Amino acid sequence: MGVEHLQILSLNFQHASIEDVGLLHVAPDDQPAVLNNWKIQLGLQGIVFLSTCNRVEFIMSDEKYFCMGRQAFLMQQFGLAPEAFTRIMAAVQVYRGEQAMRHLMRVASSLESMVLGEREILTQVREAFDLAMKHRLAGDRLRVTGRSVVETAKKVFTDTDVATQAVSVNSLGWQAFKAWNLRQDASILMIGAGATNTSVGRFLGKAGYRNVHVLNRSLERAQALADILQTSKVGTLDSLPEALAAGPDAIVICTGSDQALLTTEHARMLPPGSLHVLDLGVPSDLDAGFRERLELTVVDMTALKESADQNLSIRATEVGKCESLLEAGLVEYAERLQAREVELALIELPNMIKAIRDTAMGDIFAEDLEGLDAEARLVVERIVAYLEKKYVGLPMKLAKEAVLEQLRKS
Repeated sequence: MGVEHLQILSLNFQHASIEDVGLLHVAPDDQPAVLNNWKIQLGLQGIVFLSTCNRVEFIMSDEKYFCMGRQAFLMQQFGLAPEAFTRIMAAVQVYRGEQAMRHLMRVASSLESMVLGEREILTQVREAFDLAMKHRLAGDRLRVTGRSVVETAKKVFTDTDVATQAVSVNSLGWQAFKAWNLRQDASILMIGAGATNTSVGRFLGKAGYRNVHVLNRSLERAQALADILQTSKVGTLDSLPEALAAGPDAIVICTGSDQALLTTEHARMLPPGSLHVLDLGVPSDLDAGFRERLELTVVDMTALKESADQNLSIRATEVGKCESLLEAGLVEYAERLQAREVELALIELPNMIKAIRDTAMGDIFAEDLEGLDAEARLVVERIVAYLEKKYVGLPMKLAKEAVLEQLRKS
C-alpha cells in the first residue's frame, strides 16, 4: 500500500482566520474519547490530531479515499454554524500519500509556521503522536509515520541554521539587554508582568539578576513574576514614582497600554545618570518627552523588528537545505514503511515454523528421539532450536532487502 494510506486535512492561518481555526479546537483531556469516536465512525485505521494556536491537522491512515462526504461528516462534529461550516469546508486543505507526508514534515520542521524556524511546533507534533499512540488511536502505520516525521524535523533543526537566529521579541529583547553588559547587582525595574515580561524575567533569573523591582497594575501578577525572579521588591503602579526616584540602572517595560506609560513627568522623577530602557510595548510605553532624557539608551520594538527581519532573512537562506533533508526523509520513510509491511506479512512465519518443529519432534521423529539418551536428545533440541531461529530471521531479512532494493531502483 505504501504511503498512499496517509491522508491529512489541514486548516491553518494561511487559508483561514485564526478564529475559524479555533473553532476546531479539542481540549487535550477530551481528545482520547473524541478521536476514538471519529476513528470508529469514519472507519479509520488510525488518527492523530494536531491542534496549535494557528493550525489544526487531522492526520489519518486509511486505504479509502477521504471524500468530501467524510470531510463534511468530520466538520459537522464541531457543531459549526452554517456560515462557519461553509467557510471552513472551503478553506480545508486535503493531502494524500507522498504529498501528505511532505506537508507533515514541513509542518514539523517549521517551514509552514508563522515564524520560520520556531522549534515549539516539533514538540507539539511529537506530543500529538504520543497521545494517539498512548491511547491506541494511531495504528501501526501512523506509528511509523510519526517516528519518521520527528526524526526528519530534528535533522532540519540540528543540521541547518533555520532556527539559530533569534526572531522572537523575548529572545531579541534579552539579547539587547545582555549587550548592555550590566553588572549582576544592577538595579532593574520591571514594569508590567504579562507574558512578554515574564519570559524576559526568566532570562534575568537564569542569568543571576536578583536586584529587581516588579511593578504591575495587578499585585497578584506582579508577585508571580517576583517569585520567578526571587525578589521581595514588588508593588503596583501606584508606587512607580518611588521606584523611579530610587534610580534604577535599567527598566524593562511592557504594559499592553494603548498610551505611553512613561512620560516627561516620569523622566523628571529619575535622578541624573545613565539609564537603559528595554521597551517591549506595542504601542511604545515611552512618550517623546521621556525619550529626550539625557544619558538614555532605548531599545524598542522598532529596533527589535529590524533585527527580527534580518534574522528571518538569514533563516530563509536555509530553506533549500531544509527541503533537501525533507526529501531524504521522505525516501527513508517509504523504505521504513515497506519494511514494516514485510514484517507484518511475515508475522505468522514464527508460528508456522514452530508448528513444523513440534510435528517433527513430537510425531514424525518421536520414536527416534526416544531411543536417544538424555544428553544426545538435548543436543538435538538445541540444534533444532538454532535452526528454527535462523529460519525465522533469514526470510524476513531477505524479504526486507529485496523490497528496499526494488525501491532504490524505482
